[in-house]
Amino acid sequence: MGSAAQIGVSEAGGGAQPSGYSFVSSADPSKDASLYAFRSEIAEEPGPVAQPQGRATALRPVLTLLALVGILGMLAVLAFPMLMPKPKPPALYVDLGNRRFEPAGLGGRLIVRWEGSPSYQLYIDPVDQEQAAGFQSLAVNPPHPLSVMIQLLDSTGVVGCQKEIVLPPPAPAGTPIDPTQVLMPKVTASGDTVQDIAGSDGKVGEITASGPLPCSLEAYQHLAGWQFTSNFPTVADQVGPLKHAVGSDFVASGQRPRSTSSWRNPSPAFQRLNSPIEGDDVIVGDNAAKGLVDTSSGRVFMVGVASWQTRSADWQIFPAAIHFHCEKTGACVLTRVSSRTILQAHLMK
Repeated sequence: MGSAAQIGVSEAGGGAQPSGYSFVSSADPSKDASLYAFRSEIAEEPGPVAQPQGRATALRPVLTLLALVGILGMLAVLAFPMLMPKPKPPALYVDLGNRRFEPAGLGGRLIVRWEGSPSYQLYIDPVDQEQAAGFQSLAVNPPHPLSVMIQLLDSTGVVGCQKEIVLPPPAPAGTPIDPTQVLMPKVTASGDTVQDIAGSDGKVGEITASGPLPCSLEAYQHLAGWQFTSNFPTVADQVGPLKHAVGSDFVASGQRPRSTSSWRNPSPAFQRLNSPIEGDDVIVGDNAAKGLVDTSSGRVFMVGVASWQTRSADWQIFPAAIHFHCEKTGACVLTRVSSRTILQAHLMK
């Protein structure tokens, strides 16, 4: 190293070790440049090269934001039904009130119900009691198939739905009328139940009909009124059928006709109830000649001669456990667990 630099040593006393040192440039500067050339090489070495950021890494915040928005949207969809007000359930019972069909002198009252689907209960009777005899004669011996068209209206008077009810005659055309069948309920081809109801004087004073309605839920919820028409003969035309019916009935029986005001329906008086009843009972006997059945609890049902004589085999076994449902009019439906056949009946006692 002596040729490249001189080292100065300070001594403290003879033979003592050097107490310090220093670098002294060489007399030849070219030698210094070659000696320390490595310094420039170290300074010029490149540093670590920054790697370019990947595309997935750059999109990561965007994907995170989209996922968050999706989760919030899903929560909003799930919470929306709970935040919305629940729709009002349909009324179970709507009394649409009374209406008239003046040409035929008919009055009507309509009640609609909702039991998973719409149904109706219709009551038809004469407006004027002076027309009661003519009304009764048409019910017992109609000159043609009678029908009633009911139209259900919303608050603006628009027809929401309508239905034609064909009233079945007491007996098929060309067959004699069985007096015991006049007041029995009858089921139409469309599934409606129609029945003549006797008044306090024994005459047919009212016709009831019930069955399904072809109305949507929306139409049912907006019902506000109704109207009806009918092909019943007019008030003036009801006099002819009445005279013919009364005269022919008594001529056939060999009796003299009585005045229409004293004419009485020969059908037996049926039981009328304060409210519908339902329960179980057991049929223990019958009177086939009169179409009656007796139960163990003392009830008597009239099922009619024709219906009882043509009943299915599973109704011919006694004792017969039954379930019955009777309306206020006394019209009943009898069912058996072991039978698919139902019997229409009327409570006598």
